[in-house]
Amino acid sequence: MLKFFEVHEMKEQLGDVEAYLENTVGHLPSPTRERALNILRAGGKRVRPAFAIMTASMFGTEKEIIPLAAALEMIHMASLIHDDVVDQADTRRGKGTINALYGDGYAVYVGDYVLTRAIEIVRQQPNSNRLLQIMADLSIEMSLGEVEQLRSAFDIKQTVEDYNYRIDRKTALLMATSCQAAAVASGASEEEIDIFYKIGYNLGMEFQIRDDILDMRSNTKKLGKPAGSDLAHGIMTLPTILVLQQDFAEKEELLQLIENRFSGGQTEVERAIAIIIKQGGLEEASVYADGYLAQAKAYISQLPDFKRKKMLLSGVDYFKERTF
Repeated sequence: MLKFFEVHEMKEQLGDVEAYLENTVGHLPSPTRERALNILRAGGKRVRPAFAIMTASMFGTEKEIIPLAAALEMIHMASLIHDDVVDQADTRRGKGTINALYGDGYAVYVGDYVLTRAIEIVRQQPNSNRLLQIMADLSIEMSLGEVEQLRSAFDIKQTVEDYNYRIDRKTALLMATSCQAAAVASGASEEEIDIFYKIGYNLGMEFQIRDDILDMRSNTKKLGKPAGSDLAHGIMTLPTILVLQQDFAEKEELLQLIENRFSGGQTEVERAIAIIIKQGGLEEASVYADGYLAQAKAYISQLPDFKRKKMLLSGVDYFKERTF
């Protein structure tokens, strides 16, 4: 969990979200329960519920929003379980995956259970009809994004627009929905709901680009997976796409490594990363990420002078500083 959220006023609410999540997942039969709890505890930094709570705090509904915030994280958790099946991943942040221990079919059904429980929680919230429509739209777009990611694996002709299509659906829409849904459940005006959606969308785009940078910059100890894991699976992230648009001496070597699907293993992945870093791919991608953060701040400036507006701005600033 991001340190920013641990030291500010949201610590108590995020603790409530964590307890709600553990109680909900705890209804699974043993031993699946313990494995699902491991995935839950290793599943991320709780950014989505954090920004849902911060959105709700603008309207004084941060305590009432806890179940919805938990449901949003469960949707994310379900996507991780399904991702592990698709990627045939053995571990996630050092913990054994459900598919590795119990098989792909078992993991798919656990992911389905978590997703369905999230929908049931949403159904019990204020303005549930609208929230359910929002979640249905989100699920459709997330699925389309995942299909496109599979279809485009190792495709060296991808453009920045192709990349944006994927991460829009893979990451940005879930962050946007987290803020939007919290605003809807809190009784915000249509104008405020729209602004919070745009804040979340830009944060989600920044978050995924920063993840893609960290995927090449960090190590297994920090990320829980080898450096360049996405690239090894043929996922063309922004640093790679930007570098492939250039002309440089080692371009043919990089193209061959990708087209041969890194047949030599992790050593070839690390060689590709070295070329991408040398060509400035990480710095160029960071410029894009900073642009999305600036957009998020611009939308925050349009909000009324809420008491906790400064906290929201501080949370946005922390995105740029994260290292895992």
